[in-house]
Amino acid sequence: MEDRKRTALAAVIIIVVLAAVLYSFSMNLFAPVPELDLADLDALNSEAPSAQQSGGQGGLMVGVSTQTVQSLIASLNRYESYSRSVTVEYFAAGQMAGTASAQVWSEAGWTRCDLTLSSGRVEHSIMGDGRLWLWYDREAAVYIGPAEDLSADLVQRLPTYEDVLALDKESITSAGYVERDGLPCVFVEAAMPDLGYVERYWISENSGLLMAAEAEKDGELIYTMLSHEVVSPMEQTTGIFTLPDGTQLYTPEQHQDT
Repeated sequence: MEDRKRTALAAVIIIVVLAAVLYSFSMNLFAPVPELDLADLDALNSEAPSAQQSGGQGGLMVGVSTQTVQSLIASLNRYESYSRSVTVEYFAAGQMAGTASAQVWSEAGWTRCDLTLSSGRVEHSIMGDGRLWLWYDREAAVYIGPAEDLSADLVQRLPTYEDVLALDKESITSAGYVERDGLPCVFVEAAMPDLGYVERYWISENSGLLMAAEAEKDGELIYTMLSHEVVSPMEQTTGIFTLPDGTQLYTPEQHQDT
């Protein structure tokens, strides 16, 4: 009887995880974005802003166009160790339909995300070594399984780095260097007129992280994502990669020892 209960509970958790991932993935596929005052986007096709001198990667920033922007993004180096908070909002018929806020810690291929959903429920996840651990507040059960095609971005309800790189070049309508919330960013806009979608992404030139994304459907805002201050190296908070039963999956000291 107990075995049947445990099997049923595991099945429910797997269904919840898959539903969240599929919902997030569908949002990513069709994630268009609202208008921002981005200065003259037509002019954003050759030089980096102001001091086009050296960028955060330590080299001279080169020109960027709709044809070269994906190669530029692929060359950016993501911070290996960082922590940040992220806010995601969903809209329907011009009204707020839902929101999620995440606190994220990432180091050496390990990522911890504490995601607060619109309901107030908090979803905790840890990904590393090709595995996923997922649980909820006030619940002892922890789902453990292979991460497979999941990414830490998807678990956070974010568009993935690969989404931007996978855009059809013909769909990219604008690209360039812009400043977003005081940070130099690579900007990409893509349109799918047959579907009525427009997507916009801002990737930090310093950290290589997606800092903002927006989506529109038929000119109406349906999705926004905004990353707040990024701290690198990751804030050394005790027990970040620890399960509810006290099991430590990874510690910063392990990375220092390698």
